[in-house]
Amino acid sequence: MNEPSATSAASKRRRQSMLAVQVGLAANILLAVLKCTVGILGASPALLADGINSTSDVAYGVVVSIFVRLSAKPADHEHPYGHDQLESVAAVVVGAFVITTAIAIFWHTVATVHELLTAPAEEGGTGSLALWVALSVVLVKFGLTVWTYGISRRVKNSAVLA
Repeated sequence: MNEPSATSAASKRRRQSMLAVQVGLAANILLAVLKCTVGILGASPALLADGINSTSDVAYGVVVSIFVRLSAKPADHEHPYGHDQLESVAAVVVGAFVITTAIAIFWHTVATVHELLTAPAEEGGTGSLALWVALSVVLVKFGLTVWTYGISRRVKNSAVLA
């Protein structure tokens, strides 16, 4: 009697988790392309480096997506309690990657803002464009972080939180 509602709740949890992962993945792909493009057009090595570094967020999203899908597999003979623990494994894997790249991301961001604030503006205004892109990226990433955090807490999914 409780099984259908438990299955329904688990299905809803998986759908919400995958939505958060897919939205994050799409946003990170767009941000990486945007930063790389504006970094090239605006002759901003710092923004270009940050764009290249943003591809790591895409890689994290792919890893989490794979693990969330695998964790949805039903229990089997080898895994009588299911595969839910794979979400925790994903959180550890992504956490390890994040720790190793966090300092680099921070310094690239600082370098980007510093360069954009101190470098002379280009004739076509590309320096100010790069600055606006960098500031917009910060706002988008903050909003995405808050939204993803809310979903991860609601569905209690550490992989989405990572």
